[in-house]
Amino acid sequence: MNFLSIDFGTSSVKMAILDEHLDVKQTATAPYPYILLPGEKVEIAPEELWAACYRACNELDPALRATVDVVCYDTFSPSPVFVRADGSLAYPNIITHMDRRSRAQSDHIDKVIGNDRYREIAGILPFAGGAGAMTFIWFRQNAPEHLDAAARIGHLPTYVHHRLTGEWTVDLVNASMSGLYETTTQGGWSDELVDAFGLDRRLLGEIHDPGVLLGTLRAEEATRLGLRAGTPVAVGTNDMAAAQSGAGNEEAGCIMNTAGSSDMVSILTDNPVTSPHYYLRNAALPGLWQIYATTAGGFALDWFREQFCRDLTTDAFYGSFLGDALEEWKDDGEVRFAPYLTGDRQSLEKKTGSWTGLTLAATREEMLAALLKSMNRVLAATLAQAAEVVDLKTVIKLTGGMSDARFVALKEREIPGFRFEVVDDCSIRGNVVLARRHLDAA
Repeated sequence: MNFLSIDFGTSSVKMAILDEHLDVKQTATAPYPYILLPGEKVEIAPEELWAACYRACNELDPALRATVDVVCYDTFSPSPVFVRADGSLAYPNIITHMDRRSRAQSDHIDKVIGNDRYREIAGILPFAGGAGAMTFIWFRQNAPEHLDAAARIGHLPTYVHHRLTGEWTVDLVNASMSGLYETTTQGGWSDELVDAFGLDRRLLGEIHDPGVLLGTLRAEEATRLGLRAGTPVAVGTNDMAAAQSGAGNEEAGCIMNTAGSSDMVSILTDNPVTSPHYYLRNAALPGLWQIYATTAGGFALDWFREQFCRDLTTDAFYGSFLGDALEEWKDDGEVRFAPYLTGDRQSLEKKTGSWTGLTLAATREEMLAALLKSMNRVLAATLAQAAEVVDLKTVIKLTGGMSDARFVALKEREIPGFRFEVVDDCSIRGNVVLARRHLDAA
């Protein structure tokens, strides 16, 4: 049995054809841009996302595509969407987790329900960019016509699945990440939250476990992807939840670090303890949760290169320059960095990045090393907090573009007491693991 597994990331789509043993037969990748708009709005045009998806898929061997038996996928999230009954978007773009238009809605939630009560139910504080609910409330208050025109609201998997199959679904993880779900009990949609925010319960779909087969590939999409119409499609989920499964992490205490455009850590727990300092969200497997935190990751490196190293080629920057900076500045100098270039999704206050300790002796190499160290210290702090909730494994599974030997050495210096094990294509493989779990149970 062969699977087409699609990973919709923040800046590109990656896909692979794998067999049931998780052996990757062929891969393809295609980028898409995100849109920066006034008011801290960060969006992706759906036509760009789908064009990249079709472009990548059509790079795969047609004969190999003809063997695909199941389609599965994951996406970045939160990624609010407003989907009409015909599957088009009532608001024209996909809103990304980098979007911060909903800062004022934190105060609104505190007034109508109280931040502590919200955390008791949803598992998080109302962080801008941290839950779809923030964006849905923003639209209810500022542009209700988009909500009124929608048949469903949700995150990107709801839109992707309907486009591929015509079926409506919300996966277990993204239901939790919506901020409208009883995360701490895994009890389903919260009528208390939905009513308090003035949202229509009918806009929220039926919740399914990730990997469940729901519907088949529509003829139009099959033609665009070069696949057989009627191919079963598994319910997709969040990329980090899929990565946990792809890394073989299926019990409390397992740790996943995805180091790509964003640098994220997820710790599985069977003890749903909330904190103002991290997210608590569902894992892909019922009965487990994720303690989760994120920071800028590769976005910060791209920004640094564009602003401070324009004299270097991309290869030179990511090759010798970056390696030399990490080697020269293993130990701290005077320069420190506050790792909030994309804000802080674990804070209700607006935070920004900044260096301190700059003198005429400071170099761009020291500045870069300080930036990278600071991001890993965010993850280390989350691990320390998680250790108070669950017994942690000593191995951290690591995947993503920032997982070569230089980054592993940096992480092991900044996060002592753990060993990092690099596992490739975790999200891609995790989608297959989740689908296969339900196929085996059928």
